[in-house]
Amino acid sequence: MTDPGRPGSKAAVFVGASVSFVVSVNLVRIIRPALLLDPDPVWTLARFLLWIALLSATAAAGALAAAGFLMASRSWLAKVEPRPLGLRRSTLVLLWAAALSAGIFLRLVWIRSLPIPFLEDEVNLIGPALALTGQWRDFADSIRPMPYGVPNPHEMIGVLYLRLFRESLRLFGATVLGVRFLSFAGGALSLLTGTLLARALLPRGGAALAALVLAGLRWHLILSRFGWHSILVVPLVDLATLLLITARRRGRSPAAAAAGALLGIGAHFYLSAWIATAALVAFCLWPPSSRDEAGTRARRLVSCAAGFLLTAAPLFLFREGRTHGYFERASRHSVLAELRYTKSLLPPFAVAADSLVAPWMLPDPEAWHDLPGRSRLGWIVGIPVAVAFARALLFPREELSGLLLLHAGAALAATVAAGQAGHPNGFRFGYLTTLTAVAAGAGCLQLAGLPPPEGRRAFALAMIGLLAASGAVGARDAILRWPEHRATFDSFSGEDTLVGRVAARWERYGAVRVAPRLGRSDATIDTVRRYQLGADLPVGVTTSRRTRVFRVADHGAEPANGERVVERVRDDWGRNWALVLGRAAPSP
Repeated sequence: MTDPGRPGSKAAVFVGASVSFVVSVNLVRIIRPALLLDPDPVWTLARFLLWIALLSATAAAGALAAAGFLMASRSWLAKVEPRPLGLRRSTLVLLWAAALSAGIFLRLVWIRSLPIPFLEDEVNLIGPALALTGQWRDFADSIRPMPYGVPNPHEMIGVLYLRLFRESLRLFGATVLGVRFLSFAGGALSLLTGTLLARALLPRGGAALAALVLAGLRWHLILSRFGWHSILVVPLVDLATLLLITARRRGRSPAAAAAGALLGIGAHFYLSAWIATAALVAFCLWPPSSRDEAGTRARRLVSCAAGFLLTAAPLFLFREGRTHGYFERASRHSVLAELRYTKSLLPPFAVAADSLVAPWMLPDPEAWHDLPGRSRLGWIVGIPVAVAFARALLFPREELSGLLLLHAGAALAATVAAGQAGHPNGFRFGYLTTLTAVAAGAGCLQLAGLPPPEGRRAFALAMIGLLAASGAVGARDAILRWPEHRATFDSFSGEDTLVGRVAARWERYGAVRVAPRLGRSDATIDTVRRYQLGADLPVGVTTSRRTRVFRVADHGAEPANGERVVERVRDDWGRNWALVLGRAAPSP
């Protein structure tokens, strides 16, 4: 009788079908659908040969992938389970502490003067956050449009997040630290929750390995330095997962209700919490390895859903004076819209194919999410993650397998629904960073069981060294290279921050007027200027404001009325963005 936890051939069929799907979609994109479907009889033979080549390549790729996976699943490689790492407990505790300390330090370094521009959505929340009273009246409308103060905002943010942001601004002031402290807090907290998740799911040593991976994971590091509401969802999802694991193992419905409540709080922060909720609600019903009655699973599901609905309900019930819907962002763009304006059936298939290979092979198209041209995981972390997913397909009843498969399925469905624009989107799916580190730890523990017993300690130490080296490279890229990259500056519309800081600096010498439409967002320029965010103001300037008048104008503007050029506003790549023109103030 076949072990129900080892589908073997079914998993191989799934792998083969997935590879065939990816290959076929990419070949269609290369050949182009119009050429494959061109009815011109002149192209009949060429079109026939193209179809033969397409079908042959698709079938061959799928067959080879399925056969390879089936052979591996029936070999001794698949029989090796994740085993405790062959190191002393004290060594593992030291490794975990060192990784956690290094991770916190890497997320804290230069936080007061983080050398990246401000994003419009991020900095323009200062005004509505400071406008809150701190009373329950703030929640009369439980959401605010974002960016705030523009005629056509593209998404919403919960007042619950703005209340946290307000406390950060009150504690640190309207400064770079005040704006970005919540990103650091979410990143640092998720280092701990991710480790706890690994400890709950993996054998001894898995938590230390997950902490080591997460400490230097470029994806998580970048979000921990500017990810604002996105990164705060991560620890909430982790804690909810831990509570659901407790509910599954001990049959405690209150734990499932608490998990749902945490996910509902995440919905106040970012829409991606709904995707995580879909996966974790399904996890309530995921069949475990041991016996679990249907009634117990149903109570767990109902408790989790009730906890979520209770805490998410204010988003829809408290709507006094609301002008834009909560799902504004989701309604503005979708795969259905892409089908309409492309007049092609390819978009949903293309985005699904890209989703299957994105973590390992595709860079994020948005430079404000990640370093351009770099894959999300890299090979050192990507290989053990792939090993963990392969085991999840072979043993789907295990808890980690269920989490990996359900989160992957929910993310795939959400991505296809959202369409190709901005995909793959590491910011939207930032809540998966910690689960990715757990998967990497699981894959490493499985690989550590491959050598003979006498060589496992050396193999474990070598593996730790590789992960540490990968983390060092990830930290260098996230802290040094990514902020200084020209694509990062352009993706953030860095000219807005540049002009705003210049205007704030010259206000120490006199009145300043900024011409409209110098950058992408006048609101961002005004906010950076008003709160002097990172303006590096000179010390000891005593010149009266009435003796000078300055005008920040387009870089091609001509001086007039006694003006002269006092500064050319350039970025680090020598591009001109504006001129500062100054003159003496008229006599009173």
